[in-house]
Amino acid sequence: MLNRIKQSFNEGVKRVKWFAAFISERTKAETSMARLLYESSKLESKLDGLYRDVGKRVLELKDKEDKPVFKDFLVLQSLSEIRNIRQEIEDCRDRARELGKPPDIKPEE
Repeated sequence: MLNRIKQSFNEGVKRVKWFAAFISERTKAETSMARLLYESSKLESKLDGLYRDVGKRVLELKDKEDKPVFKDFLVLQSLSEIRNIRQEIEDCRDRARELGKPPDIKPEE
């Protein structure tokens, strides 16, 4: 009888340890996901600023009519930066999706 109680207690301890490990991993993953999504949001606001700057520059060049828009240094530089930021945003979202998958923690038998 005492052995059975001890065995049941040990099994309960194993399950509690497994549950604690599971919760710990999920908490880490959720925190990392939130951080990545926040970073993605900051990059999107930076991207909006670049769109605004390109639009202003295009209007300035239209008024001057002395230079093609796509040969302007500032426009080309901004377009390059837009491409880089879009890639960073996509990378952040991919990493967040990867973290969103449940961990493969199995309870010990």
